[in-house]
Order: sequence, then structure tokens, then C-alpha cells
Amino acid sequence: MTSTLGNVYRSFVVIALGGLLFGYVIGITSNVITEQQIICKANDVTARPGSMTSFGYGQCYELTPLTKGFMSSLNLIGACLSSLFAFSYGDTMGRKLEVQVAALLYFIGSLGTALSPVLWGIYVGLAVYGLGIGFAMHAAPVYIAEISPANVRGMLVSAKEGIIVLGMFLGFFTGYAFNGLHYGGWRYMVGIGSIFSLVMGAGIIAVPQSPRWLVLSAVRDRGIIQDRRNSLFEEAKQALTFFRKSASTEEVNSEMSTMRSEIEESVGTTPAKCTDPLNFPKPLIIGCGLVMLQQVTGQPSVLYFATNIFKSAGFGNTAALSSVGVGLVKLLATLFTVFRVDNYGRRFLLTVGISLMIVALALIGTAFIFRVCNEPNTALKDCSADHIGLPQGWAIATVIGLMIYVSGYQVGFGPISWLMISEIFPLRVRGPALSMAAIVNFGFNILMTLTQQILQDAFTPAGVFFGYLALSILSLIFVFTMVPETKGKTLEEIERMMSGKRQEARGGPIEASSFSA
Repeated sequence: MTSTLGNVYRSFVVIALGGLLFGYVIGITSNVITEQQIICKANDVTARPGSMTSFGYGQCYELTPLTKGFMSSLNLIGACLSSLFAFSYGDTMGRKLEVQVAALLYFIGSLGTALSPVLWGIYVGLAVYGLGIGFAMHAAPVYIAEISPANVRGMLVSAKEGIIVLGMFLGFFTGYAFNGLHYGGWRYMVGIGSIFSLVMGAGIIAVPQSPRWLVLSAVRDRGIIQDRRNSLFEEAKQALTFFRKSASTEEVNSEMSTMRSEIEESVGTTPAKCTDPLNFPKPLIIGCGLVMLQQVTGQPSVLYFATNIFKSAGFGNTAALSSVGVGLVKLLATLFTVFRVDNYGRRFLLTVGISLMIVALALIGTAFIFRVCNEPNTALKDCSADHIGLPQGWAIATVIGLMIYVSGYQVGFGPISWLMISEIFPLRVRGPALSMAAIVNFGFNILMTLTQQILQDAFTPAGVFFGYLALSILSLIFVFTMVPETKGKTLEEIERMMSGKRQEARGGPIEASSFSA
């Protein structure tokens, strides 16, 4: 099987580099947007405060909690905008072109940010980088699902989340490595992303289009000349041969025939409109519900502010190194899920993961109640961040809780949400549906990132973590009542399972009622 699927695995690595670059920017953000990097430290005589238009390197900036959140969210805002574009034109572009565009935007964004001598240029660079995230995250789950056979599809789509986590780990480590270069280390952190984007752009050249996308294009485009349609079918067969490598001609022909007949029967000849996913409320509620709850339970926000959270727990100058430990734990938990998802199933792992998050959030929220100020005769609300800590026992409990928390997320929400989205929608609307889910995902991620610091100031870290606890309990109820099990089924079998009957063939209307919630 390994020799047969060697090209699938190699293609996966290239496609998933888009996820690595997404994770990387999450990992470095808490070390970029922090004091003595892009933010000026109070009473630091070496700081050179700059303005929006002041020109020069070595500057730092005095940002409010709101502008800190805005800067942290710029790549997410860009991702949301490009997801809106992919929502309408992603299926027309094709999965491969989306990955190529993503690699180019990643390169321009990372290099532009790192080299910009003005604050507004940094803002633009981060937003351009975010545009790359949107295209990469729209293409990757569908591309990977469409080139993978059923027996490894769950592993590979989940492994894409593992690559994101690997990117986070690299980001945390890079942040730690350059943290000592005050007011300039952040440029190296951001600039390193351009190297990965070059590898991604060069690697995708050798990867064929998705055979399913090619067949879909041929089936829909009945108005084009026959030679063009035959050319698309032949290209699809060549692509499938590439992805199945040493499989026999009979095996390739059999899979190609099944793929073509299933697509012709279930998709029809009319191209999907961007509003068509609304005709399938059950998968839409499941998909958008999972990615929304994935964000509002707080884990992405915790990662963006991981270094500062460790400082709040009293780890001071070792906070950046502690964040590296979080990244390593996330990576190990994700690897467990990747190699077990096709054995244990999606629904079971979601239940286990969210349950771990609930336990961890209760522990963390309780620990943060006991924060103290180490400055004599100073109230906690008047204490500077560098002097706020926890008693040693509670500080250790916080770290343990965070490790359990991120482990639970990576066992459940992290890899499973996008895997479910890549599986549960009918092929005809899979592209627009994934765009819709991505917009929900990035939109709530922006909301959580923008408000993270404000919420901590208003409700204290303990209050924020207890809020995440309540939303995690709600998430567990959602999984019990809404989420189906798709383990071991082909994409076509899942479509029939979700609809309860076959779609009307050859361009006929899609039965919306068969997907009612």
C-alpha cells in the first residue's frame, strides 16, 4: 500500500505546507506582538517608539489592547477575504491553482512584512499573508480528500492538522530562538515563512490536479466540444494513475469508472452556485457548527497569546520556552489522532477531546483565581504584567491544565472538524460549502482574537477560561445530538448516508428536503 500511495503522500506534504504556514504565523504571533519586539516596553531607554508612518528599522510601537488584537487578526482578516473569493470562484480555479496562488501570497506577505520599515507596511504584509491562508485552507482539505482512497483519507486529512500544529511548534521555537534580539528579532521570525512558501510553490508544480475535480469539470461542461471533454477525462485518468502509482490498469480503470458514474449521478451538469450549500441545512449546521465551536472554546486565542498567558502564570522570561512545550504537546496529541482516527472514528475522538478540554478549563480557571501581585502593597488591578504571578502549586497546575487543554483540542476539534467538513457535503457543493465553513471559522477566529485581551481585562483570565468551559460543555452536547460517524466510508457512501437516497441523475435538481436538519 505504501508503494501504491507514495505519490499521494508526497503530494500531501506539498499541499499541507499551506497549513504549516498557517500554524507558523499562529506560533510566532505571541512572540512578535509582545514587549521588546514590535511593542515598546514601558520605561525602556533603548526603545525607539514609532508611528504609523515613521520610517526606519529598530522601531517599536505603543499599541492599545484593541490595536494589539487588530494586528493579531490581520492575517485572519485577509484569510476571510480570500475565503469569500474562493466561495464564488474556488471550484472554477481548481485545487492546484489555489495552492499556487496561496504560495505566492505567503511569499509576498512574509517577506513584505519582514522588510517593511513602516507600520502601515507591516499591516499590509500581514493581511497579504492572510490572503494566502484563505486560499490554502480552502484548497487543502478538499484536495487531500479527493486524491486519497477511503482507507487513508481520515488519516491524511487529519494529518493536515498535524502539519498546522508542526507549524505552530516551529513558530513557538523560532519565537524563542529570536526572542533575545530586542526590537528586531520579530523580523527574522516573520521572514522565515518565505522559505517555506518557496518550497510549497516549487513542489506543487509536480502535483497533478485532483482527478475528481477534473471529472467534475468534464461532467458539468457538456456545452464544450467533445474533444475537450475527452481530454479532461483522459487527464483525470492520468492524474489517478499518478496518485495510485503501482496500481494495475484494471484497478485504476475500475476506480475511474466508479468515480465518473457516481459524479454523473449525484452532481449533474449544472454548476453549483455559491448559495447551493444553503439547500443542505444538516451538513451545513454540522460543518459550520463544528468550526464555530472550534474557535469560541478559546484554544486558538490561547495560542495567539500563549507567551503572555505564561507570563500571567508567573513564568516571566521563560514564557517563550514554555510555549515551545505547548507546541510539542499539541504535535504529539495530533500524531495520536492522525494514526487512530480511522480506527476509533470521528465522533468518538470529538467526544474524548472535548471532555479533556472541559476538565482542563475547570482546572485553569480555578488556578487563575489565585493570581497575586509580587509588588509590595500593590493591588492586582494596579500591578504590572511582569509582577503578576501564581503561587507555585497553582502555576504548575496551570501548565498541566494548558497541556491537557491543547491535547484535548488536538484529539478532537483540531483535526476532526475539517475532516468532517471535507466528507459530509455533496461533491457538487463541496467547494462552496468549504468556503462557507472557512468564512465562519476565520470570522469567529477574528472575533476571538480581537476580543481576547479586552475580555481578559474585563473579566480576568479566570472569568475568560470559565466562559470557555461553558462553551465546551455546549460543544459536547452538539456532538452528541448532531454529528454522525463517517469512519471507513467512501465520499459517495457518505453523501448517500447524509441524504438518505441517491441524488437525481444527470443535471437534475438536488433534493434539498433529503438533507433537512
